[in-house]
Amino acid sequence: MSPRIAVELSPSMLRCVVASGWRNAARRTVDVPWSPDSPEAGIGALRSMVGGVESIAVAVGLGLLRVARVELPPADDDARAGMLALESERFFATRAPVVTALSAGGNVAVAVDAVALERWCSALEQWGPIVAIDATPMALARALGRDGQGTYHVEANTDEHGVVSIRDGVVIAARRIPLAVDERPGVAPPDRDGVPGTHLAAWGALLAADESPGSALASAERRRRLAARRRRRLGVAVVAALAGLSLAVTAADRWREGTWRALEVDVATRRDSAAAGEAALAAHARLDAEVAVLARAAGSGGAAPRGATLGALAAISNALPPDVVILQARAVGREWQLEGTAASAAALVPHLDRNGHFEDVRMLSA
Repeated sequence: MSPRIAVELSPSMLRCVVASGWRNAARRTVDVPWSPDSPEAGIGALRSMVGGVESIAVAVGLGLLRVARVELPPADDDARAGMLALESERFFATRAPVVTALSAGGNVAVAVDAVALERWCSALEQWGPIVAIDATPMALARALGRDGQGTYHVEANTDEHGVVSIRDGVVIAARRIPLAVDERPGVAPPDRDGVPGTHLAAWGALLAADESPGSALASAERRRRLAARRRRRLGVAVVAALAGLSLAVTAADRWREGTWRALEVDVATRRDSAAAGEAALAAHARLDAEVAVLARAAGSGGAAPRGATLGALAAISNALPPDVVILQARAVGREWQLEGTAASAAALVPHLDRNGHFEDVRMLSA
């Protein structure tokens, strides 16, 4: 993407800031000598050093401006700017056509020769489209922001001091003072956002490209063109944003569909591998259910659980002499009945009765 540039037009120099094409980040600064009377040569030299550009913002230096302090009826800035343009000859004491601008929220007005400004802009437009035109005092205030309090010296003509006073981000005074009258009043503008103070007015003009062109130092026709271009940029940005959102939604749908399919495959694979385990768990659950049923039956006086039955049979087998043969055994709860043969059946009753595992042993028949 081609860079954006901002150029301050001083009486002797073009001071240029080269910025990123998509965000307000300064890359480098370039200075080229020029003559306002023959702008093509200086602009051509700057173009050869910078290359192609996406857009151009312009700050007209204090040395090329007429400055006046005006008193206008209370109104919004656009209405006051209209009053200034309507009676410019009264405020600037000239019959030559001029282009005027008024400091936002202030009473400092500036004017520039309309014919000269159009020639400069035409020469620049051979290089790239102009998106903002501002006066150096207003551009400097914009670049410094609300904390840019103070009086600053800026470039004017070779025999002059340039002075701009700013309070709360508003230009309250701008003067061109002959060298013989004063000695360089104010301080140099500070560096800001990676831009040296000497190029801060150009940077402020670049920041004006994102604002309404109502306060631009431009004719009514050029302001309309700047406004139309700004609307087109906004429209393109909105369309690009909508297109990006649509692509994002489409990509999200595709990602969700792909993720869903991957999950389905993963679930099927895991289901197959887990089939044996699920069968074992089901068998274990059935056994647990059977044990619970048997436990409940034993607790309610029903048939004894399998484990208790086997234990009772083992105890009887261990207690009987070797010559005893059990032919049949029945159990109802805790009551056992045995039938079989023995060498001495009568001796079995006291024998079993002495065993601690049995009680109430008796013979049911001879």
